[in-house]
Amino acid sequence: MNIGIFTYGTRGDLQPYVALALGLIEKGHNVTLSATEDFKDFVEGFGVPFQPLWGNAEMMMNSPEGQHILQTENPIKLMKYYFKVIHDNRQLLRQSYFEAISKVDYVIANTMTLPIVSTIAEKQHKKMALTYFMPPVVPTKEFPLAEFDFFNFPWYNKLTYKIALTFFWKFIKKDTIEYRNELGLPKLKESLLTKINQQKTLDLYCLSPYLIPQPKDWEDHHKITGFINISKPKRENHFLDQTPENLSVWLSSGPKPIYIGFGSNGVGKPEKFIKILTTVLEQTNNRILFCTGWSKFDNLPEHKNLFTAKYVNHETVLPQCSLGIFHGGAGTLATMLRHNLPVIIASFYTDQPTWGKIVERKKLGVHIPVKTLSAKNLIAALEKLQSEEIRNNVSIIGNQIRNENGLDNAITEIENYFNYL
Repeated sequence: MNIGIFTYGTRGDLQPYVALALGLIEKGHNVTLSATEDFKDFVEGFGVPFQPLWGNAEMMMNSPEGQHILQTENPIKLMKYYFKVIHDNRQLLRQSYFEAISKVDYVIANTMTLPIVSTIAEKQHKKMALTYFMPPVVPTKEFPLAEFDFFNFPWYNKLTYKIALTFFWKFIKKDTIEYRNELGLPKLKESLLTKINQQKTLDLYCLSPYLIPQPKDWEDHHKITGFINISKPKRENHFLDQTPENLSVWLSSGPKPIYIGFGSNGVGKPEKFIKILTTVLEQTNNRILFCTGWSKFDNLPEHKNLFTAKYVNHETVLPQCSLGIFHGGAGTLATMLRHNLPVIIASFYTDQPTWGKIVERKKLGVHIPVKTLSAKNLIAALEKLQSEEIRNNVSIIGNQIRNENGLDNAITEIENYFNYL
């Protein structure tokens, strides 16, 4: 099969799709991965064909407007900014998507690409599957959407998903209808999300059922498959190999360090975080490996217990760390738990607070929303993570995740769905 995978967002959004592409390629399929232009070298470094979409995700996040929004630490404002960028550049985006989808026979998309990709797929009569690396938004009686987990009883639980899906449709409705009209498609009689669900479109959530069990009241086209992850690249990939040569020496020169990294999530108040980092170094004996990612930090402290890099290879470095402090992206969470690391999630927006709540509920770590992050509560969280209960829980879930075969499960579902006539 000739399959196109479409994603739009940060490196954390992209990396699991690289794993999916590699798995499909190993099964003999032709696969092209499409994302913003700045990820070309990263994707091709794994030997995966790349088709660029308009835009540069890192530049968008580090633009003056993006930095101003980050300073507010307001997740709703950040989401509005993201949709504003997409709206303001929709013609360029649509053109790049149309060109990419025209070259494939089957389409895999996600939430952020759905308004454009679903429209083009319908116009070109191409079958589409959906894959996600976030907690489900499929209505169920079994538990509420995490953002509304004030109560837990059947009718309320289903209502929470209806509210969230209504708001999402409000964000994308205008542009979706505009593009459908532009391509001459029939008018929608319901929301796009309702239409897609009525068509029984394959809807995969590539996350661990040991963290979020599959609800028994879901229809068969909704599946939880297990986490998927990238193994070793087939050739040199400088994005993954940016570990400084002296890092291995530093790692071996003392106790296992704490890993801190927020990846592609821009830290909106770097001076606040620098003060927190400095205090932790001064008041504890912890060694810290700090990965700056997309964030821009000036005047980071110089300390024998601090090593700073832009990126490191998680698969190589995390096994040499004692615990992880990060934003709460699903891919990084999966990697940390797979390597038996307790975690502190300093959540920013979207699904990150949900993962933070799950981690706390299952006693795998601590959740601190980034807006309330301080040296005091961070040090307290570090002490809490030393408990035998948390360490044992992480060891158990780590073993379960290592053996859940998420990638194979996802590929089997995709192959069966696309081959079904």
